[in-house]
Amino acid sequence: MFVAAKETTDITLFVRTSDEEIAHWDRKRIVDALMLETTVDADTAEAISLDVERQIMASGLTHLTAPLIRELVDAKLMERGLEQARSMHTRLGFPLYDVSQLILHQNKENANLPHGPEASNLILAEGIKKEYALHGVFSHEVGDAHVRGDIHLHDLGYVDRPYSSSQTLEFVKKFGISLPNTFSASKPARHAEVLLAHMVRYSAVLQGYFSGTVGWDAVNVFFAPYLETLPDREIEQIAQMLVFEFSQLAVSRGGQAIFTEIGICWEIPRHLRDVPAIGPGGEFTGRTYGDYEKASQRFARALFEIYRDGDALGSPFFFPKPLLRITEDFFETPGHEEFLLHVCDAAVEKGNPHFLFDRNGTHKILRCCLLDFTGDARAREDARRPWQMRYASIQNVTLNLPRLGYLAGGDDTHLFSLISERMELVARAHAQKRQFIERLMALGDGGPLALLSMDFEGSAYLRLESATHLIGMVGLNELVQAHRGAQLHENEKALQFGLKVLGHIRKAAAGLGRKHDLRFILEQSPAESTAYRFARLDLKYHSPRSGRFVRGDVSRGELYYTNSTQLNIAAQTAPLDRVRSEGIFHPLIEGNAITSVWLGASRPPAESMARFVETVFRETSSSQLVFSPEFTVCPACRQTARGLMPVCPRCGSTRVEGVSRVGGYLTHTSRLNRGKIAELRDTHRTGALY
Repeated sequence: MFVAAKETTDITLFVRTSDEEIAHWDRKRIVDALMLETTVDADTAEAISLDVERQIMASGLTHLTAPLIRELVDAKLMERGLEQARSMHTRLGFPLYDVSQLILHQNKENANLPHGPEASNLILAEGIKKEYALHGVFSHEVGDAHVRGDIHLHDLGYVDRPYSSSQTLEFVKKFGISLPNTFSASKPARHAEVLLAHMVRYSAVLQGYFSGTVGWDAVNVFFAPYLETLPDREIEQIAQMLVFEFSQLAVSRGGQAIFTEIGICWEIPRHLRDVPAIGPGGEFTGRTYGDYEKASQRFARALFEIYRDGDALGSPFFFPKPLLRITEDFFETPGHEEFLLHVCDAAVEKGNPHFLFDRNGTHKILRCCLLDFTGDARAREDARRPWQMRYASIQNVTLNLPRLGYLAGGDDTHLFSLISERMELVARAHAQKRQFIERLMALGDGGPLALLSMDFEGSAYLRLESATHLIGMVGLNELVQAHRGAQLHENEKALQFGLKVLGHIRKAAAGLGRKHDLRFILEQSPAESTAYRFARLDLKYHSPRSGRFVRGDVSRGELYYTNSTQLNIAAQTAPLDRVRSEGIFHPLIEGNAITSVWLGASRPPAESMARFVETVFRETSSSQLVFSPEFTVCPACRQTARGLMPVCPRCGSTRVEGVSRVGGYLTHTSRLNRGKIAELRDTHRTGALY
């Protein structure tokens, strides 16, 4: 039987510390920790330490752990009503059971995360940073709104980095690669193969500083000065190396491929035609990019040959995601007919590229923003020095729109008031994330964002003055249905009301941008897990009303909302009608906005697809279009078949892997969460475009 000693020095207690050491019990450590980490006074800290010590002595324990002691201290803080101090003192981490499950079983929150030791390392690290973000970066009000599902704070596990970036090859062409905390530096490349190596290496580095996509604009244009004298075969080899290197380089977080997008142009964009070209060795060639159009076009053709053929199994490439720019000038440039057929052949075979529509002098910088080279003097100035064309978004915050429909009860005034209130909350979330990033940037070379803080010609790599803050939305379709009794595709009034809602969000974003001195833009959220999460939470907190509008199979827990401003994925709407209807929202969305035409197993003629692309450009306001075929890959016979099937049609193997599109990119269906599985099952595929 254990008898408590009058003085703790009379007994020996051992503590397994967080530093992986065994230490003797010392009550003063509790006092020191409370004084360092919280706002409690010395007397309170002393009293709490005594209470904890008595409890430990009474328990009979002789071996303690630091987490247990911290839990006991937190309990004493709660007893005293010191909630703020408890929050400041809380320990971040995972229960033993959860860690075991993460190591043993695949997590399906991220469809591009392969199961393995690197993946579990990533998830565990993300989990701790998520907790830190909710306690240490965002306010309680913002954090609680996220936890409740009013909003979604994307990439909380990467709270110490901006969201996505876009840049041009001119930066590495001009400066080479010189990074903080590395053992070597590279001069500007003199050969195309070296330039490619620099591009891949720098992308891998940037992926460690941004939570989302790393994009490269007008890749074929900026490569052109290195390719002009090369024969077609060598250009094809460079194209093959580019696609395969990015596709296979599993060096990113958790053993993933690098999340990359590359912009490709047929004609030289107007804003680049008269810009002095940088060539081998970082030297100006004495010519402009307009002089390199033929070399640029040869490289574009070669890239799409690689995308059309796919990998060794005939499977499509997931990354780098190609975006082909379609402009008014595209259709005026010689050879565009043949090139568009060539590209559409790749699209029907493998689902690449995305067709990005730039009209009236605008130029969408991937996910980050929309540039207007006609009316924006600053954009034109950047284009004259394209190594300065570095753009980023700091954070993405998504609104749960269906929930607002449940709360409004059919009252328009109440609905728009709720939207305004939520937008205020979204703006505060962005301001808090921006302040945190600025704090990290201020640490300069010694800080965690040293690369982004590096000075290049008077400005940091991350140009905060031109950064955007993304506001996404999920479930406009369900909001309109709950509020007006019809889905977006069911009648014109529903569609127009959806447009009114989006217009209100856009107007609120503009006003809040002026208030907070931040550039807010709307985007279609990459709601890979968010649409599932919102649906689950609404079914939990807003039943029975939400049960009428949540999509999927409730009995199986396979739930989702329609993503962003898109029509119901199951609606049997003709492809052009869908593109036209979804496209009415796109002019209000400066960030990413897209319509997918789901082909499934069908193979429309390339000629039909080319006509469709031109029709969409000329007769709709859609800003981006992608065709989505689906595939079954069989590792046993190393073949790829069209469509999603449970069995390989060639060898009969059941060990097959489906490939479909999720959140704008292609991925393996085995990695989808329950919500995306339901969405995939409900998706309406089309056999013909017209």
